[in-house]
Amino acid sequence: MLNSAVVEFTFKGNRTYVQGPDLFNVMLAGFPDGLRRQIRFSAHDFVHTPNCMSHLTTDKSDLAGLSDIKARCQCELDGIDYWMALTALQTDSAVGKRMPYDEERVTSQCRIEGDGIWLIGESPFSFIETLVSMNKYLHQQLFPDAVGKWIFTRIDLDQESDAQSGLALLLKHNLNYRLTKSEILLDGKRLGDIYFSLVAA
Repeated sequence: MLNSAVVEFTFKGNRTYVQGPDLFNVMLAGFPDGLRRQIRFSAHDFVHTPNCMSHLTTDKSDLAGLSDIKARCQCELDGIDYWMALTALQTDSAVGKRMPYDEERVTSQCRIEGDGIWLIGESPFSFIETLVSMNKYLHQQLFPDAVGKWIFTRIDLDQESDAQSGLALLLKHNLNYRLTKSEILLDGKRLGDIYFSLVAA
């Protein structure tokens, strides 16, 4: 049985879409409390409206009847597998709330060496916001001639984290910019992988 709820997002800066990290944070918070493990999140399409519906279930087949899914997330908690999908509600994006968002507050505290990036200080943003800002900055520095916008599309985590320091990313694969894979490290230990794609600006 689906457990559905309305969720509201805030647009950041001058963006006309909801950032992937905000989708991830809302979806993860929609699972029952506890240490969530084996997290798999993927964004399928841009969300241009501030209001969405989240749909939670312990039976993946429940999601088959949903249309226009914007993002999916799954996790394991206390031996139970949970799945969630996010669908957009058709509302005027002009009515959405906005907040300032300066990624340089993260990137100014980063060091790039080779194909990796290290957070030297402490991020003022959430774990996922920090990772996405770091990975975007790494891609911009490694591939300055790439034409388009680097977009966060997927993350796989062994377990959830709220770390805002001690983070590093190592670029592992680049499939002609269509999909890149970076390994996530926390205090030198592997935590999972994050994926980006280059899309037309």
